Amino acid sequence: MAATTTALDQQLDPSLVQQALALIEPAQRIAILAHQHPDGDCLGSAVGLMHILEQVGKTCVPACADSAPAVFSIIPGIERLQQTLGNPGSEPFDLVIAVDAGELSRYGTLYERHHRFLEQVPIINIDHHVSSEGCGRVNIIDPTAAATGELLVLFQQQAHLPLDRPAAQCLLTGIITDTSSFQFTSTTPRTMEVGAVLLRAGAVAEPIVKAIYRSRPWPQVRLQAAVINQAHIACNGRLIWSYATNETLRAVGASADMDDNMSGILRDVEGVQIAAFFKTYDDPGETRLSLRTAEPYHAANICMRYGGGGHARAAGATIKLPLEQAIALVVADLQHEIALQDQQSQ
Repeated sequence: MAATTTALDQQLDPSLVQQALALIEPAQRIAILAHQHPDGDCLGSAVGLMHILEQVGKTCVPACADSAPAVFSIIPGIERLQQTLGNPGSEPFDLVIAVDAGELSRYGTLYERHHRFLEQVPIINIDHHVSSEGCGRVNIIDPTAAATGELLVLFQQQAHLPLDRPAAQCLLTGIITDTSSFQFTSTTPRTMEVGAVLLRAGAVAEPIVKAIYRSRPWPQVRLQAAVINQAHIACNGRLIWSYATNETLRAVGASADMDDNMSGILRDVEGVQIAAFFKTYDDPGETRLSLRTAEPYHAANICMRYGGGGHARAAGATIKLPLEQAIALVVADLQHEIALQDQQSQ
């Protein structure tokens, strides 16, 4: 037990941890930002960090451009998530901690409304994406972490900050969602050790797994069926893609926040190596891409061509094209990617 604890409190660059603490210690009001189109990791990380820092006397406000999807009502304290930082020009914060994205633009309308404030206030950026550029005065970025939730536990351990049950439950939610319950190859022995720390602090995995993976409203099931029904395959079944629009949602009575993990569902088709899910709802000139890959294809490298990023096996991008044009562009690119790999392996 002692060896595990010692290992976890020596994982991060000590100078970065000290620089972050030097900003946190004098701060009174801290805004903790989760990226737009939030997932379980950014929400669990933002609210979990709120719980940690409030135990040392800080006033914290978690904020996100978008409201949390209903499925994440399981996160203790999620009701405190705000969609604003206050009136532009008079934001009442002396520190910002931005989690799970390394570019300020990824914080959506929070950045658009408060860009002058965010360009002046001290920012600590904590992220685990391989494509992360870092947007803070202090950037703690570790792509070997399976989730930002994992990275925050390492920070908590090394900074000797308290960890109560609500914080642990939040951070475990982030890790479970980003690893698909510790199934993805990003899961390391360290990830499991971090999970053990959270369990010892009182976190319980069952309600997280049940809410996210074992319980779906009927409209979401119908949406998944519709996406599968209109899927296309190519490259002898190694490439699959599908899409959703407002018409798709209306036809099955679903809401936009029910489209989570569609690319993962497509990826689970036998023989698939690259799965792409396209969606366009509010802006017909903008298409969002979610990509899942198997070795040797690198999802983040592909999505970075379109201004996006992410992880080796899961990534995304926003493409400023209508749906049909975006699909044609990306599918042609993916077919070329597979053909190029075939040539290299001959």
